[in-house]
Amino acid sequence: MKYSITIFLLVFHFLINAQTTHNVEGHQFKINIINLGLEYEIGIAQNQTLDFGAGLQFGANSAGYAFIPALNGQYRYYYNFERRLSKNKRVNGNSANYVAVSGTFFLEEVIIGNLDSGDGYFGFAGPVYGFQRTYPKGFNFNLEFGVGYYFDSFFDDDGFGPTISFSIGWVLGDK
Repeated sequence: MKYSITIFLLVFHFLINAQTTHNVEGHQFKINIINLGLEYEIGIAQNQTLDFGAGLQFGANSAGYAFIPALNGQYRYYYNFERRLSKNKRVNGNSANYVAVSGTFFLEEVIIGNLDSGDGYFGFAGPVYGFQRTYPKGFNFNLEFGVGYYFDSFFDDDGFGPTISFSIGWVLGDK
């Protein structure tokens, strides 16, 4: 019985250590200044993260533009860490290219702009391609684009369309 428990604990220890080996950061907290807001990215597997954000997002359609409070989330798969390392490029702060499934839910209140948000909801869901770079002092930028499904309750304008997002900010902590 002692040997069974000891073997179990050793196997459990090695499994836990194997699952915590990541190319991505375990977690990083970012402050964005272009799309004013906060973002938290957590590593969930070797090259995979979940990214959550809250802040003001810029949006536009044929009726106008607006800066609107938004909540967003992404599942990201970073695919080029090894190539970047082989070229002696940085990978700290998840400095790599990724593909992601992205979703954004916009809140009703327009802060700045000429769109009338009414009493409804709207959002976006779909795949995106992006790249993120973080520099030694924590300066960070991210660019992504894709195509997805837009839904809203007050423009009755559901359908597929393009998306593009750009952010500049800082990763808090050592990078």
